[in-house]
Amino acid sequence: MVDRQTRVKKKRFRRTPGGRTAVHYSRDKITKAECADTGERLHGMGNQFRSSIRKKSKTEKRPNVKFGGILSSPARKELWENHALVLIGKKKIGEVPVKTRKFLEQVKQ
Repeated sequence: MVDRQTRVKKKRFRRTPGGRTAVHYSRDKITKAECADTGERLHGMGNQFRSSIRKKSKTEKRPNVKFGGILSSPARKELWENHALVLIGKKKIGEVPVKTRKFLEQVKQ
């Protein structure tokens, strides 16, 4: 059975100068967190492996705001503006953009 350390890593075969083939294990590259609405990079989110993120406290993992770590600041601002317009009746939920609408339904009214 393969040990746990190498099981999760990517296996690459490399030819050494001596002529033998060596196996190099490497982890996948961690991608940066992206906004679910606009796709831009999220600020305040770490770019580490899950094992190092797991050891951090909740406030170190992501921003402590509603939809922090999911939406970027401009997307959150637009969401709350649309939420206010829907609450006072100036906009209907059908008029809100589809990507924003799914987060608007999660907001408690």
